[in-house]
Amino acid sequence: MVSHWPPKNVSPQSSLDLSYHNTYPPKERHCLRRLFIRIGVGMAFVATFLLVLFTMIGMSMFSDSHPIPKTIWPDNAKHRYDWPLPANSLLGKFEKAAVTCDHGFCNEIGRDILIKGGNAIDSSIASMFCLGITNPQSSGLGGGFIMTFYNRTLGRCLALDARETAPGKATEDMFVKNSNNSKYGWEAIATPGELYGYRFAWENWGSGQISWRELIQPSIDLARNGVPVSEYLSYVLEKKEWHFNLTTPNMDDWINPETGRVWKFGDVLKRTKLADTLEKIAASEDPIKLFYEGVMADAIVREVQEAGGILTKEDLKNYRPKLYETPLIRSKFYENLTMCGPPPPSSFAITQNIISVMTSKFYNYSGDGRPVDGHLSDTYFYHALIEAEKFAYAKRTLMGDVDFEEGSKKLAENMTTAEYNRWIADILPYAAQNTSFYGQNDTAQKEDHGTSHVSVLDQYGNGVAATSTVNRWFGAGIQSPSLGIVWNDEMDDFSTPGQDNGFGFAPSPENFIKPGKRPMSSMSPMVIYDEETLDVKMVIGASGGSKIISAVAKPVIRVLCFNETIKEAIDAPTLHNQYTPDITQYEETVPKELIQDLEQKFGQKFKPTVGFEGIAQGIVIGNDGKLYANGDYRRKTQQHPEGF
Repeated sequence: MVSHWPPKNVSPQSSLDLSYHNTYPPKERHCLRRLFIRIGVGMAFVATFLLVLFTMIGMSMFSDSHPIPKTIWPDNAKHRYDWPLPANSLLGKFEKAAVTCDHGFCNEIGRDILIKGGNAIDSSIASMFCLGITNPQSSGLGGGFIMTFYNRTLGRCLALDARETAPGKATEDMFVKNSNNSKYGWEAIATPGELYGYRFAWENWGSGQISWRELIQPSIDLARNGVPVSEYLSYVLEKKEWHFNLTTPNMDDWINPETGRVWKFGDVLKRTKLADTLEKIAASEDPIKLFYEGVMADAIVREVQEAGGILTKEDLKNYRPKLYETPLIRSKFYENLTMCGPPPPSSFAITQNIISVMTSKFYNYSGDGRPVDGHLSDTYFYHALIEAEKFAYAKRTLMGDVDFEEGSKKLAENMTTAEYNRWIADILPYAAQNTSFYGQNDTAQKEDHGTSHVSVLDQYGNGVAATSTVNRWFGAGIQSPSLGIVWNDEMDDFSTPGQDNGFGFAPSPENFIKPGKRPMSSMSPMVIYDEETLDVKMVIGASGGSKIISAVAKPVIRVLCFNETIKEAIDAPTLHNQYTPDITQYEETVPKELIQDLEQKFGQKFKPTVGFEGIAQGIVIGNDGKLYANGDYRRKTQQHPEGF
């Protein structure tokens, strides 16, 4: 008689029910025992085989011919690094709209424009006018800007380049004999694009609800009535005092007549000449003609040429901002999210490369079974970030203005493809390599400096990221005696034949001076949106020279991969490697044990960073639909995001 399995009085789910001992005769129970033994032996064999297989796979993943594993979590779980406490910056939470830029006063002005019914374009322009008053060391009418604009109604991204251009009389070798002339004085001035860019954006993309004067009037009032000197501006003024004393009376606006010294933190600084200039621009029916062809243009050219500069009336008259209706797009780099930004001379292509590589390697980080804050102890994450920065910055040395350098355009487009970013992610080395490993070129770009940034997300779903600059602190170190405008030293952002970058690397030919050309910049204004819903996810950018790139990449990676708030991500200490020199700069708040582990385990080299560079301004749409905004605590300018 053949017994049935399972027995009729035993449920198939009752695997632990031992009643079969009383159901089956001894002979059948013996057969079952042998069956269970064979099953047990078989399972042990399979387990052993899988263990050996996974061990071999794990070892092979560390070879040069395979991608590196996402993390080395078990080893690093044994300790936690001593990270700094949260900074004292504010995390703004808003229902409909938000603005964050490099000064709290300017955030308030941008917010007020939004409350009046203006859009992100209106708000960003009003904020940038303001930054020219509160942050004169970094931006203003004497400089230029680059903007990324996402139009939610059209589901379309646009880019505007209002960067300065080389004058018509500029030559490739004009600074070979005296490189300081590209940094200080009237010859360092490139044709300014700031005002033309403001007007172009307002006329083409503004809401139509805000007048031209409404954009400017708050800044006129600040310039005329005065603003308190911020801690950051006070620091810069102290550093530049020696220079102002050399150029007095040209820069006497920055000297307190009562003390004979530069203005200090908390002093009320008035700029009446600039207020008069802004008043004329606000009242003009055609401010572009006034500034670029009219009486202001005459005054600018006269002052420049009398002092030995090369800017002409034709340079001003011929200036035009560049509109990119098809900017660079990195499609669906993280689920349905897409990054958009300007082509070179912007460094958006470099920044998105770092983000794409890191988000692909650390996608769904906590979902892989690690603690939510596992990245705080994961040494490999920080090694991979440094390596990704090296690969990205190495390509920056091959870029220049795409209107002059066809190879730069093709390179930038290639770097935004999924295939290129996947390739870089796969070849990230497990240990630091020689410089040649990351790029077969021995050239380097000039260091850029300064800048201010504004990020806006309006109640209509539009996003604007705009970065403005006069290059070095107070640009060329001169201002218009009649107009009160601080002039840029953007000619120093070009490369010059025969002049190494200070680290033994030759200058980049792609960035040599040509009339009408725009110099390469680290500016990376970025909007991230969902390609399916067309809604904005993040608006972000940064100020601070070559550290802009790492300052933008860091928070994007940490928000997406580790689910940090935008404040936590911006607060996090920065590791910055720009390929040349081959050394990583770190903030003093980076745990010392982490630096030691990266040196010993991965062969990285470090030095502490200096200054206030790499200042991010970000807005993120949370999973709850709210807008979260943060201004970088590192810049001491009464920072606080605004919105409603």
